Amino acid sequence: MANKWIMHVKSTMKRMKKNGTYKKGDGLKKVIMEARKDYKKKSGGAEESESNNEEKPAEKPVEAPAAVMGGRRRTRRRRANRRR
Repeated sequence: MANKWIMHVKSTMKRMKKNGTYKKGDGLKKVIMEARKDYKKKSGGAEESESNNEEKPAEKPVEAPAAVMGGRRRTRRRRANRRR
């Protein structure tokens, strides 16, 4: 499945072809400029597909571990310029 933006661009192209504002060879830029006018980005994910009418049960807060494993990430050493 394509992402929502690509699906919107494809549907915009179909609509423009139907209206006669897009002809073969006009280029994709014309379609994208038209599609961006009415596209609204939405947050996606599994939560969006669920019905909004249902109330969600309260989730337990996640506790952070007492001591986080690991440490700082070491950087690579640069080669020193050596002239002898």
